[in-house]
Amino acid sequence: MMNENNGIQMVANMESKETKNLLFRDMKYFVIQGRAGKKLILKGISGEFKAGELSAIMGPSGAGKSSLMNILAGYCTKNVIGDVYVSSLPRNMQQFRKMSCYIMQDDLLLPHLSVDEAMMCSANLKLSEKTSYITKRKIVDNIINLLGLREAVHTRTSQLSGGQKKRLAIAQELVNNPPIMFFDEPTR
Repeated sequence: MMNENNGIQMVANMESKETKNLLFRDMKYFVIQGRAGKKLILKGISGEFKAGELSAIMGPSGAGKSSLMNILAGYCTKNVIGDVYVSSLPRNMQQFRKMSCYIMQDDLLLPHLSVDEAMMCSANLKLSEKTSYITKRKIVDNIINLLGLREAVHTRTSQLSGGQKKRLAIAQELVNNPPIMFFDEPTR
């Protein structure tokens, strides 16, 4: 069910999850360059992303933005030094992967599925087996409406525009309402 509140659409039946802050301290990352040795990519980066706030990592090409995001999301763990905390506790990767999502620069969608099929597939994979079909259907329908994909619901993902593909990739991650979301080049 959709509610209008001062022009902002909200999904009414999505469970609210505990908010999470993400703190990182003195992050260093290096790559091995054969005989040249180690090259330091990140040099003691620290920061905090607060719950309920939209934060951006910005900088010139080659500054290490994607490297930092891959480290914070847990996709890069080799040659990394530093500490990451979730709500003041050291990050537990097994728990963190369940409470976070990463929307990549390039949308990886199954080309032969329709928008609706892709969303129901995500719901079946991300939500508990105990969640009824009716509940999954409501969640999927709400997200499809929220992200303006209703008119494309029967369209194969390979036939979507670039913007629709990006919104579908985001929609698929919203199914289980993760408190921490990473977006790599979200407007590209």
